[in-house]
Amino acid sequence: MTPLSAIPLKSLFVDVSDQDSKFTVVDARMDETQTAAVLFGLVGGAVNSASNAASDNKKADRFRQASADIDLKSILLETANETLASHGDPPLADDRAHASHTLEIAIHDWGLQRTSHENQQMRVFLKLSLKIVDAKNRVVWEKKHENAVGDDTAELEAFTPDRLKTDMEALAQKSGKFIANEIIYR
Repeated sequence: MTPLSAIPLKSLFVDVSDQDSKFTVVDARMDETQTAAVLFGLVGGAVNSASNAASDNKKADRFRQASADIDLKSILLETANETLASHGDPPLADDRAHASHTLEIAIHDWGLQRTSHENQQMRVFLKLSLKIVDAKNRVVWEKKHENAVGDDTAELEAFTPDRLKTDMEALAQKSGKFIANEIIYR
């Protein structure tokens, strides 16, 4: 893989995909240990994991409508493009056909997660993957795990749908700027 600093970006097109995007709450899954697997084998571990995932799904239900109203794709695209355009290097292309390279940002899991195994505080998170492909669609640079977390924390009960929306949109803007600056200052 080519280091980011060695890629000759004559022009860049930014594309954001949310095909694999999934809103989730990660709370009970933070308590998972290997105990169930040790005591009851792989099946026991799988049952325990499925139970924790089901519990987290129920916790996510009150945020489903708000999460559907959050357009992470547009926010990331707009913020990355604005940050890149304000610097001017590399210049932005109008489409893939006119770009020497394309930055592909893929949105994966996002939502609320506990800050740690020991702490009950929650914060927003966003899991992305990044890649740059050349005009022949060959991957020249890739970052499979670009994970971002929000700064503010609170108990799950303190998160309202409005707060989720505000915090997620702020994190998406912060991430778009960070990604663009990574390209600019390569």
